[in-house]
Amino acid sequence: MLEQINQFGFAIILVIIVYIILRVLFPENNQDTSINNQSVTSPDTEQKIKDLELQCQRLREELKQQSQQCQRLREELKQQSQQLQSDFQQETFTQLQTLLSNYPTVKKMALAKPELPAKNLVSLFTSLDNLITSWGYTAIGETWEQVNYNPQLHQADSDDIQEGELVYIRFIGYQDGDKVLYPAKVSRTLPPGFNNT
Repeated sequence: MLEQINQFGFAIILVIIVYIILRVLFPENNQDTSINNQSVTSPDTEQKIKDLELQCQRLREELKQQSQQCQRLREELKQQSQQLQSDFQQETFTQLQTLLSNYPTVKKMALAKPELPAKNLVSLFTSLDNLITSWGYTAIGETWEQVNYNPQLHQADSDDIQEGELVYIRFIGYQDGDKVLYPAKVSRTLPPGFNNT
């Protein structure tokens, strides 16, 4: 956007310079231009040309300064963007550190001992719950909760589910205030072998 502003500014300056030069070379109050082919370089015209050259030089300097300032602002924005990205990654990593450090061990244990109860692993996901809470996100429903289908909040696994029909939440969704970030996935039935209790 700054580049477009610079180009627009340059175009305006160029038009002004051309206009001024034309005004000097062809003034409106020219008397008879055919009188003895009067010299175009009269002292008055020469002074106007010098003034125009000075004005052009000042405009070039101004344009150069604005271009440098624009470049500085671009660099500052780039640095701020990189800093924000770095801060976000650091903050997120700090909140998920427990999960990230324990995950490889848990994965290895699950592969080595498939009979290990999954409920022993649930506490590892506390850091994810904390992260979601710190961002101010709220869950859309609870897993396996029976609700009335709402197409604004839910994504049905079948096209023939009608609004208001009773469905089960298979996978929860998330929202930020009124904005749905990810709709809850719903179905008419629970997974085989599970009930609502």
